[in-house]
Amino acid sequence: MEKNMSGSSALMAIGHIFLFYILFLSQSHEKRRGVGKGNRKDARGTHPPNNALGAGNFLVQVGFGTPVQTFHLTLDTGSFATWVRCQPPTSRCPQRQTPLMFYPSCSSTSSDAPCWPSCKYEQWYKDHSKAAGNFLVDTLRIEDDDKVEYEIPEFVFLCALEDNGDFGKASGILGLGLGNSSYKFGTYSLVSQTATMFDKVFCHCLPMLENSKGYVYFGEKARENCPFSGSYTPLLRKPSDEPTSFYYVNLIAITINQKRVPISSAVSSPGTILDSGTVITRLPSSVYSALRSEFQGWMTNYPRAPPDELLDTCYHLEGYANPEIPKMVLHFENLDVNLDQTAVTWNANGKSKVCWAFAANEDGLTIIGNHQQQKLNILYNIPDQRVEIGPGKC
Repeated sequence: MEKNMSGSSALMAIGHIFLFYILFLSQSHEKRRGVGKGNRKDARGTHPPNNALGAGNFLVQVGFGTPVQTFHLTLDTGSFATWVRCQPPTSRCPQRQTPLMFYPSCSSTSSDAPCWPSCKYEQWYKDHSKAAGNFLVDTLRIEDDDKVEYEIPEFVFLCALEDNGDFGKASGILGLGLGNSSYKFGTYSLVSQTATMFDKVFCHCLPMLENSKGYVYFGEKARENCPFSGSYTPLLRKPSDEPTSFYYVNLIAITINQKRVPISSAVSSPGTILDSGTVITRLPSSVYSALRSEFQGWMTNYPRAPPDELLDTCYHLEGYANPEIPKMVLHFENLDVNLDQTAVTWNANGKSKVCWAFAANEDGLTIIGNHQQQKLNILYNIPDQRVEIGPGKC
């Protein structure tokens, strides 16, 4: 069903999420904290440790321009800027176009962004991967099976003229992180640009199985399709010296089997980040060690397997029809989330090698990655400063 949106339209929409699951553990597991920067020192942003983008992440089918050019972008609540791999706007529209590349010159609705001519922006990571280019304006469409689910005219996004690193088959990022006018380009977040349409409310359910579909809803449709489960956890105020891309919550403790491990604010400061663009959950080293010891104690009847890069606690489970995996609960402020068994472990090689799906973070930052978010409705209600989490239908 096609829905056109302009001005202060209150129409809402749904886009489907596709799981791109291939080659995750055979590629780089981590893109460490990076810095986004423009042509001025105040145009800065950070991104938490991330896995290879496009590998183990979730893709949304997105269209840019008129006529529409369609791509798959990684759904990322940990960054504010939407970007797509792009040809220079000054280039002529070629008869033959390179796949996975947006051609602004082939779009009749493409134009300069309000920041012109000072629209340069770079997103850097510590492993030296980056996306760099200029902000442009064009029509954004989120699609499903070649049908436009909703349309946003005059959407500002980054035309990435250069991207270095492993982004998998994704052509860019659909940034659902926070953004505001406190730093340069912060108002170019999708959340900010669609505030009058969607009231800064959205939810998603990330699918568990390869090639299966999840969903993302905005505005009233988000409230309808991700109904209130009865409890929520508050969004925390950002630190005064850090940009507002991240969604911080208060993770109080984690229980594995019968062992509850507290997470003090002193260990994980300024809070826990919910990030769909990071695959594996990161925990402070002391918390990770305590939980890992409990997991290892539970798994003593199964043969150990070598570590798999980022994941250091692995087992050979081939031949075990129904291996017993310990239950885990995430205890947020005012909200407990029971993890599905599939969120506790990672199948590194089918069922023959299974690893505990958590990793240590030496800098103390806690990040809940997308592997632990699967099969959950997660609703971000920014005006009311809260996140609702409950069972999903994906």
